[in-house]
Amino acid sequence: MARRPRERRRSPMQLLGSVLLTLSAVAGAVAIVAVIVCAVAGMRPVVVISGSMEPTLPVGSLVFYRTVPAADARPGEIVTVPRQDGGTGLITHRVVSTTTTPAGTTLRLKGDANKTEDPLPYHVTSLGAYVGNVPVAGTVALAARTPLGIAAVGTYVAVMVGVIVFGRRREGPARSRTRGRRVAPAAE
Repeated sequence: MARRPRERRRSPMQLLGSVLLTLSAVAGAVAIVAVIVCAVAGMRPVVVISGSMEPTLPVGSLVFYRTVPAADARPGEIVTVPRQDGGTGLITHRVVSTTTTPAGTTLRLKGDANKTEDPLPYHVTSLGAYVGNVPVAGTVALAARTPLGIAAVGTYVAVMVGVIVFGRRREGPARSRTRGRRVAPAAE
């Protein structure tokens, strides 16, 4: 009767390496799928940095939008447009009213958490139509771009590589084949 080989016990370093590698693979796959979906669907991400749209869009959410003609905007929809107050960046608020002329569309917007409409109208020919959001993902994306975030990602990669490389069992060729039993020399 043939003996079944004994299962090798995995060291804590090997288990940690497996967990880190699995988490990294899942995160990488999700990122690749997200990039492909955004590219195919024509979507772009933007991070919510203020509480003006809470609770609908919490601070730190990653909002996805696709560019459409401004004339398509309807009251009640969430849109992303360039700031009109001279500042840089984008505003993501809800449409209160629209006026379309041959020169373009004028929107009145309001954040869900704001008591009043935005003080200035938005004169646009195109805008970002809200597609969806992922809470907290924007905070992670912004943090990864900081020096501390870059250092954290680098440290994670270094630890992962170290655990995988140094977590391997080092067995000699004879020991791994014989599992510690003495083998008679082969006859010539």
